[in-house]
Amino acid sequence: MLAVLLCAARLLLPPDSTVLLIRVLDVSDARIGGDAILITDSSAGGARHVLIDAGEHGPRIAAWLEQLHVDTLAAVILSHAHVDHYGGLGTVFSRVPVRAFVYGGTPRTAVSYRALLSQIGRRHIPVVTADTGVRLLTLVTGADSVELRILAPPRGCGTLPGAAGGDAVNNCSVGVRLARGTFAMLFPGDAEQSELGWWMMTTPALLRADVLKAGHHGSSNATSAELLDVVRPRAVIISANGRQHPFASVLGLLAARGIPTFCTADHGTVTVRVPRGGEWSITTERAGRCHARTAR
Repeated sequence: MLAVLLCAARLLLPPDSTVLLIRVLDVSDARIGGDAILITDSSAGGARHVLIDAGEHGPRIAAWLEQLHVDTLAAVILSHAHVDHYGGLGTVFSRVPVRAFVYGGTPRTAVSYRALLSQIGRRHIPVVTADTGVRLLTLVTGADSVELRILAPPRGCGTLPGAAGGDAVNNCSVGVRLARGTFAMLFPGDAEQSELGWWMMTTPALLRADVLKAGHHGSSNATSAELLDVVRPRAVIISANGRQHPFASVLGLLAARGIPTFCTADHGTVTVRVPRGGEWSITTERAGRCHARTAR
């Protein structure tokens, strides 16, 4: 495992912010799916930020980062090479200093993707290619560290044809498991059943989590009874636009198991708060109830 110490500039925050905050940002204006997750660890009185994906509308994500007083990103993690996940990163890189970029190394011929990688090179941002095994990234905050374990995609993703279709790219997602104390949250990107099955076979212990950010925006090819049996989440968050996702079958499966579910299309930005030594909780931007996709 590669341990990377992610130390970003300190930023004083109000006392009620001295917790770990995981914000699943509302990018429901995305054409298809959209993910953007901001992790802020301020348990030592300062703030260190990690961004997982950036939707497809960069100015909106950049405005959020400014509103949330993000002056440096300790790391940016790209789950996989689809524009509803990387489209906003170019704007983010142009406005906020980034200490490290983590991705799976999957090749693609898409012009916008190649332009993003070129921009990263021009800015001399250190790159961590999580293409094998498990990388360990640690947010350093004294004795209250937050650990991010990066799950590599299956073998073969590094040689995926550049023009490969959507399902193949989804199944080359990097996964992220965040842990702080006894709390854990899993971010599987858009991994579908074949990649999830590979993780369940090779790293099942790293899938166990209190909160699951549903894979592939709440599609049925990413959330199954078998996965829920392994993860055993006490809550699920779905980032989706409400039109193409989430699927009714997934919402039904979660409801049948009594798992509280929060959807960005209905609840707006969903925030997980993890205080030091206390019980984690979930708050939403607005009241709502998850609805199944309206488009077919």
